[in-house]
Amino acid sequence: MPKHLIFYDGQCGLCDYAVQFVLKRDTTHQFAFAPLQGKTASIMLQDLPEHLKGADSLILIEDYASANPHFYILGKGALRICWLLGGGWVLLGWLSWLPSFCYDWAYRLVARNRHSFFDNDRCVIPDPTQKNRFLP
Repeated sequence: MPKHLIFYDGQCGLCDYAVQFVLKRDTTHQFAFAPLQGKTASIMLQDLPEHLKGADSLILIEDYASANPHFYILGKGALRICWLLGGGWVLLGWLSWLPSFCYDWAYRLVARNRHSFFDNDRCVIPDPTQKNRFLP
């Protein structure tokens, strides 16, 4: 069973690429995925502070089924995913230990322009072996 949950923009080509990137490298199946526009997000994110809900960002919930989950957004979320992927990605994940102002500006810049650089209609349907990792 996946241990961490990544919420992503289901209408964003860049986000789809990011999900496919993680799926390919997550050999231990520790991540589950759900679109921000889905039922799971509306239930699990309803009690989040408005600044987290309104962020134009992926949201990582580390240890989402535990009594003490940890929420990460913007660059911190992306870098924590790298950290959790392990292997060589840990080197990039080390940056998550820096204060977020060091890298969130770059995340926001890419997020603001992602619709002009990536195909927003792109939605790769997961193969049958991956379907159980996607929540509605």
